[in-house]
Amino acid sequence: MVLIQRISDYAIFGLVKLWILASAFRHWRELRNRLRKKGIQKVHTVVPLLGDEKYFWRKVFDHDPRFVTLTDKIACKAWVAQQGIAAQMPKTLWVGTDANDIPDVLWEQPSYLKASHGYNMNIPVLSPPADRSATIAQANAFLKREHGRKHNQWAYRHVKRQLLLEEAVFVDRPMIEVKYYVSGPTVEQFVISRHGPPRTGARWLRQADGEYIRDDKPTLHGPDIDSAPLPLAVETGLKIAQDIGSRFDHIRVDTMTDGETVYLGELTVYSMTGRIHHYGHVASAPINQSWDLRRSWFLSQKQPWPWSLYANALRRALDRRELGIGRG
Repeated sequence: MVLIQRISDYAIFGLVKLWILASAFRHWRELRNRLRKKGIQKVHTVVPLLGDEKYFWRKVFDHDPRFVTLTDKIACKAWVAQQGIAAQMPKTLWVGTDANDIPDVLWEQPSYLKASHGYNMNIPVLSPPADRSATIAQANAFLKREHGRKHNQWAYRHVKRQLLLEEAVFVDRPMIEVKYYVSGPTVEQFVISRHGPPRTGARWLRQADGEYIRDDKPTLHGPDIDSAPLPLAVETGLKIAQDIGSRFDHIRVDTMTDGETVYLGELTVYSMTGRIHHYGHVASAPINQSWDLRRSWFLSQKQPWPWSLYANALRRALDRRELGIGRG
């Protein structure tokens, strides 16, 4: 009976792989080529093993409705408040679909003008703009840009396109960004970046005893590894990240601090468009191992037929992998 079940599961996996190749071939090829450059010859997208593979799987299968909410910069704030998460977020000063409608008085307040539906669509307005009409035109152009389709980031395609004006925090003092990578309630690593000049960063990795040590690999902020001691505010950020992470299989929690006060910035579903810097291809890396897909929406909620067949087969495979039985 067990053998028959295993054979049936592998048949299902074969069909799912064909479906992936037919429906997401370009994205699969990009992942395969990227992993090959890292020395990985076989890509596991049906029963993912590596962090980068799990991100691919999330994009294709794990369409958690909460991901749309979290990706929406406006809705995310409401979700954090509704969940009773003890974190303060920068205030939203205005929401709309035409920056011409921003009241004059708000242009005098240090802020950031952002689009709700995408990454890297924000304009610092730390002082009244010299050419307000140009700033308005730049912001309104954000609403014409689609975000997420190029890298198959499913949730972005369902976010309502709006603009928001958000208060700028720590305007008069240096700001430190801390991004926590959380699998369930466990923060496997966090990355600190200090706004320079020069801008420096450091990755801190969780050890078996729960302590964190500074990684010797550079971050995306450049070759200079930040050597300063950890600010005390990191502990506050860790508690916030653990609270949020306990509700998901994997999430990135982005915070801002001046070393004492902590603001929750964003919750990131597709970090680096679906990659883990330096470690996404390393099977033994804790950040890959602790990401348990069985905690995902796809595997924790009942799926309609025929996807229920795949969900059940994948759950069994992950159970076998955890027990060290076969290939998983």
